[in-house]
Amino acid sequence: MVYVLLIAEVAHHLATHVDATGVFESTFLFVLVWLAWLNGTLYHELHGSNDIRTRIFTFAQMFTVAAMAVFAHNAFGEGARGFALSFAAYQLILTYLWWRTGVHDPDHRPLSGPYSLTFLVSALLFAGSTLVEDDVRIWMWGVGLFLSVTAPLLLFVVRGRYPAAQAQIERSMKITPSAVERFDLFTIIVLGEVIVGVVRGVAGHHSLSWTVGGIAALGMLTAIALWWLYFDFVSHRAPANRLGPTYAWLYFHLPATMGIAAAGAGTLNVVEHAGEPLPSEVRWLLVVTVALAMCSIALLMRTLRLPEGHRGLYRTAGILTGTLGLVIVLLGFSGLATIPLLATVDFLLLVPVLFGFKVWVHKFGAEDLNLA
Repeated sequence: MVYVLLIAEVAHHLATHVDATGVFESTFLFVLVWLAWLNGTLYHELHGSNDIRTRIFTFAQMFTVAAMAVFAHNAFGEGARGFALSFAAYQLILTYLWWRTGVHDPDHRPLSGPYSLTFLVSALLFAGSTLVEDDVRIWMWGVGLFLSVTAPLLLFVVRGRYPAAQAQIERSMKITPSAVERFDLFTIIVLGEVIVGVVRGVAGHHSLSWTVGGIAALGMLTAIALWWLYFDFVSHRAPANRLGPTYAWLYFHLPATMGIAAAGAGTLNVVEHAGEPLPSEVRWLLVVTVALAMCSIALLMRTLRLPEGHRGLYRTAGILTGTLGLVIVLLGFSGLATIPLLATVDFLLLVPVLFGFKVWVHKFGAEDLNLA
């Protein structure tokens, strides 16, 4: 849950910098945050246990994540050195954990060796960036981020040449129910940012009105629709038992959760501008982030392990969700006022939700929906 603070700071940075630079910086930070969470989660899923050593290192990671949250709001300004050192410390902890796994269990060495080296180089790049000028620092961060993103994918590509690595990759990529639950919980965290955006937007008004209340209600409906869409179709379902769908399932969660978190920043700005003409950049932020979440959820539907009778339903739901997400993007070109815009976005969000609800009722019955 310490990631709640860090994600909130990243979302707040986007909410207060609704321009090209702010989008780039917030995207960069969110990818870093997501990778930190993913790598820590996968390690504890594969090698963690309920012992004193695991607890100590978990608490150490919590300290570094909390430190990143302190500096995240100004990570590209005065807080750059603090953020870089905090992230480097987190990477060094992962370096030691993966290295130690290979030392004590040679069977895991084909994976722990490359992972340890990748995290070490990334940590050194971020730590070293505190000694250089700003323009060089961002390039060093970019290289560190690139290594963290591509290392697992590179292992996937070259696995056929190294049988020992292939065996370990296949073993580590078996997504368990507890791993699925971890991804569901992270999604809940980012969905909370949409609600936080609504609350902050309302709190920013000195006097409340029916307009503010109506926009806030529509913003809450956006959060509810996104929650329903993800948890109706994706949550509690593991990917297909093959490496391709598993990697896709892992990485499609990045744009899905990033879109949802960024939609929280968009909702905050929409509510703050209640009663005023909606700036074009705010309109685009809202529609693009909601569409990103919808299209990513549609792609996630294609990766799931499903009974034969459900695949056609999911294919239809995915096409419907992705298509309506693209339609929402087109609303950025419209001149709709705030309430009509939000109402249209919510309507398009709810169409696949209602489709799923209708299908489950007619095909599986009320008992499967816990409505009996």
